[in-house]
Amino acid sequence: MPTIVYSIKSEKNSGLPISATELASRYFFGIPIQDQSGTLMQSKDIEFFIKAAKEELEGFLNLKLTKQIIEESFDYYRDDYKYWGFMPVSYPCRKPFELIGLLGEIEQVKFPSDWLSVKRTNDGIGFSRDIKLVPTSGSANNQSTVYSGITPNVGWWGQRSIPNYWTAIYCTSLDRIPEDILDVIGKLASINVYHQLGDIILGAGIASQSIGIDGLSQSIATTSSATNAGYGARITGYLNDLKLALPKLKEKYDAWEMLSM
Repeated sequence: MPTIVYSIKSEKNSGLPISATELASRYFFGIPIQDQSGTLMQSKDIEFFIKAAKEELEGFLNLKLTKQIIEESFDYYRDDYKYWGFMPVSYPCRKPFELIGLLGEIEQVKFPSDWLSVKRTNDGIGFSRDIKLVPTSGSANNQSTVYSGITPNVGWWGQRSIPNYWTAIYCTSLDRIPEDILDVIGKLASINVYHQLGDIILGAGIASQSIGIDGLSQSIATTSSATNAGYGARITGYLNDLKLALPKLKEKYDAWEMLSM
């Protein structure tokens, strides 16, 4: 199988959608990410929360934000195969590479790569979650459909379905990560950081502080308590934003599932 290498220009060596510096600038403006002694939270810890938020959102939206090669198997349905080989896949398909029919471990049919097509838009995010099989009269790579045996599908393709028959290999991801997705990742990651900062505004476990000298006194109190975080208002605001944003992202970027009873 040929190897395809993608070169991606990025200022983030970690491969994360946003960097720790960008997170601090956008969601912690005016708020030092440090303890009472001035020790800054390490970038690797902030990046961990960003990665966790990214993976959580990828699972929720059923997509991958980093370019990668996916290999997956799915069932053969006779009606799908009749209509230009409608092969539904799990993630948005940028480029299909292979479509192979297998019975167990036995390869029955392999289609030329230039027979495989996907629908896309020019906005860099509108990739379809299916592969169409459109036979062409000539193949640019001099490929042809390969069958194992003279009539490998006799007695099988007459069935309405065959479990785990197709294996597809394709590249997934988006050309760019939309700003609405980046905003949700940033807020998800920030909530975890705010939880930690809220516990140490005046020191670990301290909710208020008083100082008295020669009849003069000064008291400082925070919103931190046994049941409330020091940055509880900011956390609550982000949670309310996420409640509004997540259903919209689900409707916009995830696939519809059609079920029949």
